[in-house]
Amino acid sequence: MEHALLIIGDSIWTNQVVMKSIRREYLTLFKEEGDTFFMDSSSSELPFFLEDLIGKYKNLTIVTLEKNSPTISKILSTLTEDTLVLKDQVLLPSKVVKNSSSSYLLKHKDSYINMLSVDFEKETPPILIPQEHERFIFNLVGIDRESAQILLEPIAKTFEISLLITPWVEGLIRIEAVAQKYGHLEQFLKSAYSLFADKLFLSSSPQTHIIKQLAEKNLTLSAAESCTGGLVSSMLTRIPGASNVLLGSIVSYSNEVKKRWLGVGNDTLKNFGAVSSECVEEMLEGILKISKSNLAIAVSGVAGPDGGTVSKPVGTVFIGVARDDGSKVVERVLLMGSREDIQNKSALHCFRLLLQTYPKLFF
Repeated sequence: MEHALLIIGDSIWTNQVVMKSIRREYLTLFKEEGDTFFMDSSSSELPFFLEDLIGKYKNLTIVTLEKNSPTISKILSTLTEDTLVLKDQVLLPSKVVKNSSSSYLLKHKDSYINMLSVDFEKETPPILIPQEHERFIFNLVGIDRESAQILLEPIAKTFEISLLITPWVEGLIRIEAVAQKYGHLEQFLKSAYSLFADKLFLSSSPQTHIIKQLAEKNLTLSAAESCTGGLVSSMLTRIPGASNVLLGSIVSYSNEVKKRWLGVGNDTLKNFGAVSSECVEEMLEGILKISKSNLAIAVSGVAGPDGGTVSKPVGTVFIGVARDDGSKVVERVLLMGSREDIQNKSALHCFRLLLQTYPKLFF
């Protein structure tokens, strides 16, 4: 492992929200968890521990509170035989090669040290360590991981590209393409486009692509959710520009709300149950009627850990998409994992089905 993360201060590593944000930034850059260490800011061993990490890792990311930043900077300056200088009203080591928004990057010999100063009331500072290889991320819809690998590997080899293929869910995969020393990403991407013209998109996530494409076409979307409890709309509203697309969402968790708010028939619930294609079809019709949106998503299932039956075990989920032209598609999927896993996978399957059902809108 050539990279590591050092968290200095127990108030940081015990804050789940901050740690989740830091790990998300870290994984976005390095694509994997690094060796992670924790240290008390008042420990007398801190300078020696830092010295050991600097000598061991090619890339070291240090996270501490803003109030501790001057002390850590002074230690780093001493360890790297540097001096502190005033840059943008902040004392930083003179060997800093880049600094931005409470984050600075220090080059020492052949290694990079990135210092992040955290304020709990502000956004997590960016990690500034440069990537060694040119890379990009794209996604494929309606194809499994094995088939994608069989089709893409020969092309990738031709252009000296390495691939990391990871399924979001079945039928929706994320691919990271990394150029080797003499790799040609642009040519590889053109070849991939020609092979998967109606299946490939470059956005970082399916919901990002959905929001972007619908916004460009001035189309709107609504959702009717049961087992996901609002997760579909939550994942959509995390994307900038969602307000131009998502009109609203109804979390119809109980059968009574399904009936009163969405117009699901009593006979439907009695004869087929809330977890059924018939119920999801009527949820789609109801949310389209209420919201007047162009497109709709609906989902109902058994997230567990209890509530399953022989015919509908835990993980049974019905997902559906529809358009205001009367078209609709409903699928049954059987998902594995914890309650949270099933909810997350259900939401992703909703996005997968929307992309797959209306390729002319999204590709």
